[in-house]
Amino acid sequence: MTTASAKRYAVVGGGMSGIGAAYTLHRAGHAVELLEQDAVLGGRCGFDTLGGRPIMLGGKNIGRHYQQLREFIAASGERAYEPFGINSSQILDGELVTLDNPGIAGFLRHLLRMGSPVDAARMLYYGARVRWDERNRYLGSDYFGGAGAASDDRALSARFGTEFGRKVLRPLTVRLNAAEPDEVYFGAFGVSLGMVQDRYDQLVDGLQPVLDWFAGQVPVRRDTRVERLVLREGRVVGVDASENGGAPAFSAYDGVVVALPAHAAATLLEPAVPALATTLSEVAYYPSTVAVVQYEQPFFDSDVRSLAFDSGPCSAAGVYGVDDLDIVRYTFSGREARPTPDPRELARWIDEAEARVRSHLGGPTPARIRTESRGWSAAHCAYLPDHAGFRAVVRARTDAVAGLQLAGDYLLGAQLEACFRSGVAAAEALVA
Repeated sequence: MTTASAKRYAVVGGGMSGIGAAYTLHRAGHAVELLEQDAVLGGRCGFDTLGGRPIMLGGKNIGRHYQQLREFIAASGERAYEPFGINSSQILDGELVTLDNPGIAGFLRHLLRMGSPVDAARMLYYGARVRWDERNRYLGSDYFGGAGAASDDRALSARFGTEFGRKVLRPLTVRLNAAEPDEVYFGAFGVSLGMVQDRYDQLVDGLQPVLDWFAGQVPVRRDTRVERLVLREGRVVGVDASENGGAPAFSAYDGVVVALPAHAAATLLEPAVPALATTLSEVAYYPSTVAVVQYEQPFFDSDVRSLAFDSGPCSAAGVYGVDDLDIVRYTFSGREARPTPDPRELARWIDEAEARVRSHLGGPTPARIRTESRGWSAAHCAYLPDHAGFRAVVRARTDAVAGLQLAGDYLLGAQLEACFRSGVAAAEALVA
């Protein structure tokens, strides 16, 4: 319910960042509209169905450390979770290596097998930084931000040996950033380490019921493309937006949160705030393609439910849910998965991934029943060197425009929790 002192705000973008911003503004008693150019909310969560079951082709895993996102989900009503872990088995030089809850000693032995003692010690030290300081799980922390400012003239891969980079770093960077270790930087490494140290669940019915509840709380204008941010005397006064492909029309607001990926935000902001747009356009994004395949028989077994690969376009293959051994999610990311494939090439990639899994697990490949896939040309944010310095410039240039705030995967990190938190922070700054 709006209050007597309420203002009218718009949030541009219906991904997790925009949802976090709109929900926070709504709870603060303001009138808020969320403007989304697609017909559905959720952004790169990628909602679909497979055999009548709701599935998510994009981000779906919810870490145990995801406090703000879990509180939002809980506000929507009672929701059932099921456990889903990060990949614990890898194909390394043709050998199946499984790492399943090894403890600190077992994890150290694993790191020593993957590289030199110096590599293992560095990895444990950086991991401890994240484990004992929650802030290091997000972009902009004092430790990783400061270290990045001092040393991000070289890529993350240069800090470790070649074999360690291929066997340990690459599964992290291609999973979170769709990038190779030589395409990411140490200043953002805490985000990856925070991801690997977490444990994960997924919603049994997916996020769609939660977003349906949200749309009943906050007015949502779907199929609405924001064409221009309107400024007068250095202050945001509204937007020009077209609904359902119609002519653009002006809508007045007291402030706007632009909750889009950096490249999309740059395009929107360029006419009104060109310097800020130029800064945002520097952020790197890489493509990723996901295919979810249902088979007639279980494809994995109870001992090995997922595999990460050290080469090829398929970076990982695993069961969709911990007990869904007949539903497999293939992720194609990294340098060998570019550009986004056409249907024929994607079918070939799936064939190759099936053959690699079967060569290690044995037995015939079950027949496919159905396949759903989705590709994003800019799926994952890989940030840029000295990301802390970049964030400082973005903050200064945003603060110069009254009534404008930004949210997105490039501010705190690409995890669902980081995106949601960036929206909450933008909303709180807008009304402060």
